[in-house]
Order: sequence, then C-alpha cells, then structure tokens
Amino acid sequence: MKSKYLILISIVFLLIVVISLAFKDKILSASKTRGYLEYTPDEAVSLAYAKCSSCHNIDKITKYCFRCGPPFIVVVHNMKSLIDIERAKPGKEYLPTITDAEAVAISQVWSGLIGNWEEGWRKEDLKKLLKGDEALIKLLDTPFSQRKIEQALMKKSIPGTHKEGTFNPEGAGSK
Repeated sequence: MKSKYLILISIVFLLIVVISLAFKDKILSASKTRGYLEYTPDEAVSLAYAKCSSCHNIDKITKYCFRCGPPFIVVVHNMKSLIDIERAKPGKEYLPTITDAEAVAISQVWSGLIGNWEEGWRKEDLKKLLKGDEALIKLLDTPFSQRKIEQALMKKSIPGTHKEGTFNPEGAGSK
C-alpha cells in the first residue's frame, strides 16, 4: 500500500519537474512581469523597446529631454494610465498593459539611456504627478545608487540621443 503512494508521489513530482522545465521561460517571464524577480538591464532594455515602440516611434523617445516635460518616471506613469483608459474603450482591449514591475524597469531604462532629471523637480511635485502609483513612488524614493538597471545603463547611450544626465540649470544642454 505504501509503495503505491510512493510511486504516485514520485510520478506527480516528476510531472511537476517536466512541466516546469518545459515552461521555464514563460514562468520566468511571468515572474518578472509580476515583480517576483528583477529584470536584468538587457531584459529591461528589450522590454522598454517592445512596449514603447508599439505606440511610439523610438526616435521620438530618444529626443525627449528635460525641456520636453517631466522625468521619465512620470511619463511612464502617464502611459500606464492612458493605456488603462484606452483599454476600456470598445475594440481597444488588445492594447498591452504595463504592469508595475514593467513600469519600474522601463522608467529606469529611459532614465539611464537618455537622462534622469528628477533632481530638478521637487519630490512632492513628482509624487503628486504619480497619483499614488506605489511602485513608481517606491522607485522615486530609491536612491540612484540603488537603481540597478539605471546604474547599469548610465554610461551607455543609444543612437539619436543627446544625453542630459541629471538636471543642471547652469549647464543644461551643454556638454
């Protein structure tokens, strides 16, 4: 009798292992999308390009600067909100959503590759613009030195950008 249960448990365990291996990439992707695992910088760059280029020309994104508007952390929040509004319209259900974990990664990608000018804004104003978006507010409260994706991309750039770095009113736009 015990051997039957042992065989059954072994078979169930083996099935779980086989299924886990077969769907490993999907499981990892879903875990990152939900924020259980962190994106690597390369994965975050691919994600940012895939999500953002579905609606915007990448050239438009690379030309964004501190004179254009608020920091990317606010822009990503606004895109998340806009997508949610658009998805509620008939025929727009297909639009891809941006999860909290994706928003954090995307914000860090563009801030790292194009520039981060959060320091030029009062934190209270940025928090108001984020309208209670807990994931992005948590990112805003995270010191730059602890933003892994952004730190990894700080010394890199992409074609078509004029990297602004952090906001500096005296040297804005100059090298």
